Amino acid sequence: MLDTNISRSNLAKLLATEDITVSYKKVETASFNLVTRELILPIWNDVTPEIYDLLVGHEVGHALDTPRAYLDAANAGGRNFATFLNVIEDARIERKIKVRYPGLRKPMAIAYRQFIDRDFFQIKGKDVSKLLLIDRINLHFKVGAFSGVNFSDTELPFVKEIEAAERFEQVKDIATRLYSYCEEELKQKQEEAEDRRAKQQEAGDDSNGDFGSDDQMDDQDDDQEESPVEDGDYSNEDGDDGDFDEEDAPAPSGWSAGKMDETDETIEDYKDEVKSLTSEALENNLKGLAETKNIQVGKLPSTTDFDLKEIIIPFKELSFFDPTFYTSESYMAGALNEFETKNKNAISYLVKEFEMKKKAAELRRVTVADSGTLNTNKLHSYKFNDDIFRKIGSIAAGKNHGIVLFVDWSGSMQDNMQGTIEQLLTLTTFCRKVNIPFDVYAFTTGFVKKSLIDRLKNDGDENTLELNAFGLMNILSSNMKNQTYKKFANDLLNFASAMANLYLKDGRRNYARNYITDDHGLGGTPLNATIMVASEVVNAFRVKNKCEIVNVVFLTDGEDNSNIWTNGDRNSPYGYATRKMIGAGDKGNVSYVEDKVSRKTYRVGYRGITPTLLNVLKDNTQCNLIGFYIIAKKKTHFDNAGVRLGVKNLVDGYTSFKADKFFSITDYGYDEYFLIPGGSDLSTDDDSLEDIVGKEAVTTRKLRGAFLQMNQNRLLNRVLLSKVIKKLA
Repeated sequence: MLDTNISRSNLAKLLATEDITVSYKKVETASFNLVTRELILPIWNDVTPEIYDLLVGHEVGHALDTPRAYLDAANAGGRNFATFLNVIEDARIERKIKVRYPGLRKPMAIAYRQFIDRDFFQIKGKDVSKLLLIDRINLHFKVGAFSGVNFSDTELPFVKEIEAAERFEQVKDIATRLYSYCEEELKQKQEEAEDRRAKQQEAGDDSNGDFGSDDQMDDQDDDQEESPVEDGDYSNEDGDDGDFDEEDAPAPSGWSAGKMDETDETIEDYKDEVKSLTSEALENNLKGLAETKNIQVGKLPSTTDFDLKEIIIPFKELSFFDPTFYTSESYMAGALNEFETKNKNAISYLVKEFEMKKKAAELRRVTVADSGTLNTNKLHSYKFNDDIFRKIGSIAAGKNHGIVLFVDWSGSMQDNMQGTIEQLLTLTTFCRKVNIPFDVYAFTTGFVKKSLIDRLKNDGDENTLELNAFGLMNILSSNMKNQTYKKFANDLLNFASAMANLYLKDGRRNYARNYITDDHGLGGTPLNATIMVASEVVNAFRVKNKCEIVNVVFLTDGEDNSNIWTNGDRNSPYGYATRKMIGAGDKGNVSYVEDKVSRKTYRVGYRGITPTLLNVLKDNTQCNLIGFYIIAKKKTHFDNAGVRLGVKNLVDGYTSFKADKFFSITDYGYDEYFLIPGGSDLSTDDDSLEDIVGKEAVTTRKLRGAFLQMNQNRLLNRVLLSKVIKKLA
């Protein structure tokens, strides 16, 4: 049993207005035990919120209105008669539950449309007018006006009776009479089918449904004399047809309500049995939604399992270098000045472009209205012009943005560190110029507070996902004073140089790496742990900076493990052995992650735990989530990453990756996940105009093209900033 979905259990209890027992079990379909008063729900793995509301509301309807006599009648009548009883009782209890709880009308109607789209009734490609009356009634009451089924004058009284049925005794009586009617209907349709086949054989007609014969035309005329009544021509007794406004949902597609070729495939589907095919099909397809594999559940750590103060290392506690470094020959005191000079024009250009987009977005929010004050310049036209008032324009306020950026501080980032720091500083410089609040955190296993280590040794509830010992170094922030920001930016450039260069520009040996303090060096890649606590970090940032929209960015050159272990039972002598692995499943197992705060559960897909954690982060923060994955530019590296990430066309993907310096996907948990080349391709160095046009004679056309290429390169070389700007603007 999966002990999750507590809030959903409470919903079912509230709907039922009694203290029923709600159990989630590994069963195929939802059901209500009329004897024990237990609502049994499967672990569904592919249901929309509307389908969930329908399934729960339907079973609660049985709990409220279906008596135990239903079981006796269904058992006495046999399996086929039970389908009739089920269709009519479903119509009664669903009508009553929607009257009790009008809020269920819309999701239930949408859910049945979704069942049609998924072909859960198995009517795709069929002419529904050829179905037995019981199936047309089932579609009418479940799908509503969109079913498009017709009823003859003889059939219409059955529909009216079902709409008016209040008691189960009425349901049983209608089912008995309807079963007898459908027995005769099936027999008649079978005889008509035999007659058509015989006539076709006599005429030597081997075609499939030629309407050329007079007898067939007579059959059509006979059908038309039945005076069909469309669904929309009448309503239920309570004045409601059981659906919301038809404009609220798209019409189902893939099946027909009109005349098709006169084939007898539909009648043959019944196989001489009088039963509801659509009821059986729906039941069988609902079984496919239930989880049948062995289920492992891991719960996300919450603030009761960790304290952000034990994870975040504020910038005031950071010191990348030993104090003696600043007097050594390896220290580059002017690194930031050199960087700002090199990037000044490019950043200014991007700032100007951003302000233009921001202004354009602002103008789109302008609304113009009459002020109520007469415009004296238009008074002379009052006889033929109503527009004689002064206008006033109002601008709807825009939303405040903020940025939280998490940077991989692992050993594998060494070759990419210089370009990464340069990309970071272009982004933070831009944010400072346009007054966008930001925080940059380096996630690492190198700097871990002792208090967190002690907590992880002693705490950890059973079934909660293990949280690695790691730290978030707040290396840059908009909360820094100008002098502090410049010091950290300069230190980061020195740190990047220490990682990338054994020698300084003047040829001297670069000993900067020897001065890096122990805790600040590169460590492991605790990406999953960072995502697990990121919700708290982002929401705290939102409140502190009063941001309406937070843009969250992850930048890494590697992936974390695709699986995470849960904590074991500390009270068991086999505690370590009681741990469970949560991650990509196999043929017999599947994993779920439960968020203890929102009570939502998430199924872990074949790509592992990371995309699932990202989905939790988006749901809990409502952020714009962007990812950057740094990989080597060689095709083999791109192909390896592409296969892991599910890129469908590796050839076209790599072509785009080389030409545009990025390739993006949108189905890995992020709103957009960018694969970008590392190493020297991360550098923010721009080609000069002379580098582009050469030293030969230059025409006006070539010069114009060179300027356009320079502007384009400014964006290509600052991929982090250019992609984030699109979200901000």
